[in-house]
Amino acid sequence: MRCLIIHNLASGPHSDEIFTFAHMLSAAGDEIVMRFIGDGMEPEEATADVRTFDRVVVSGGDGTVSSVLDKLRGTGVPALIFPSGTANLFFNNIGNAPEAAALAKACRAGRTAKVDMGELYWKDEAGNIQRHGFLIIAGSGFDATIMEKAGTTKNEIGEVAYALAGLSTLAPQVAHFTIEHDGVVDELDGISCMLGNTAVIQNDINLFPGCRMDDGMLDIVVIEASTLVQLLPTAIAGVFDPAGKGLGRPQFKMFQAREAKITCTPSLGMQFDGELISNNSGVFGARVLPSCLDIIIDEFSNLA
Repeated sequence: MRCLIIHNLASGPHSDEIFTFAHMLSAAGDEIVMRFIGDGMEPEEATADVRTFDRVVVSGGDGTVSSVLDKLRGTGVPALIFPSGTANLFFNNIGNAPEAAALAKACRAGRTAKVDMGELYWKDEAGNIQRHGFLIIAGSGFDATIMEKAGTTKNEIGEVAYALAGLSTLAPQVAHFTIEHDGVVDELDGISCMLGNTAVIQNDINLFPGCRMDDGMLDIVVIEASTLVQLLPTAIAGVFDPAGKGLGRPQFKMFQAREAKITCTPSLGMQFDGELISNNSGVFGARVLPSCLDIIIDEFSNLA
């Protein structure tokens, strides 16, 4: 087996475990190639010859995984996600067993599931259209504020950084969102507009009930609350009904689409999979890229 491991050395507190995984994966006759992305190597360079490998292992946080898988879409090369980041939400949504030995076994077996990816686009300061794939959630508003505030401390204190960032924003900016989705236009006010490819977050809470990474759709959500206090019913519903099938998500206006364009007034910050984007135009959108990734799964996976 010829396997490429792409690792971000600057990822979260469990970054060194990828070397234990590589040792457990290795067998006589194998060729294991490790590439370390960062200032000296970008994902595009690291994946240039990816079709010559039997497997690709992507090790890092959600931002790293998103950036690398964006280069792998449509290649058909089986990709294993190794959780080296802070939250590892995409890995948790896949549901594989997290131990290094179990992941090495799954990688060698090579069982895969086809999953979707979202493609986000936005106008930069020069008016040019930029794009990037996303795996979990992209959006504008309160979610981007949380990512920005948590960015300086997440590697030190882990997932608590996101909770503290949210609690420190008692009165998020309210904006007007014009959402054009699959030929329909909705006008809504809220603190955030998010597009989800998959949406299970910490504590197995499905932020957007029914959202899946293999349904060929994006879930669009506007948080219609204007203060953090107004989100308490949603938080309580998430605790007592993680799947969201009974209590739903109060203050969330939700619908599905294959493609959407959003105009945000005033312009708010943006993020995809925890990575911040500079977008002063307030215009962005997304489309679903159905079944474009081959993700390695085990018998415990939610996709099995």
